[in-house]
Amino acid sequence: MKKNIILYFLLFLFLFGYHSYSKDHKECHNKIVCLNSTALIEKMPEFSTAQKELDRISKIHENILDKLAKEFHKKAEKFQKNKNPILKKELEILQSRAHAYQKTASDDLTKKQNKLLNPIYKKIENAIHKVIDKDKNIIRVDDCSPGKGVLVNKGEDITEAVKRELGIK
Repeated sequence: MKKNIILYFLLFLFLFGYHSYSKDHKECHNKIVCLNSTALIEKMPEFSTAQKELDRISKIHENILDKLAKEFHKKAEKFQKNKNPILKKELEILQSRAHAYQKTASDDLTKKQNKLLNPIYKKIENAIHKVIDKDKNIIRVDDCSPGKGVLVNKGEDITEAVKRELGIK
């Protein structure tokens, strides 16, 4: 009886140990790779077009805010010379208009940025998935662009493969 228990125990350990070894053996082929998304984005022609459009919109908003600021300074100078309560009220109204426009401009720029850049990010994401589909061992892609938080990734850099998928050099 003791021999059977020992035999079953050894058999159990052998089978469990083999299963555990085969599982670990499969996992050791899995890869964590890195990607420099900044290098990808900067090379995409769509990005430079989007950046030009965002710069144009930003400049328009800056010009409007500059006009409001100049108008405010003119009224402030008048108010300093003549402490008219009507001018004070106009200054308050102008200041609130400038703050409201600043918020509107910021929201508008954010919406335009999302509208222009989200398709670019989606295109990159699709290219990454195509590269991952070609190499089934990839389990995670870290963004190793400067400032993204990943300081060291010793994994394979797939930036060039994704560039090829996107058709950029």
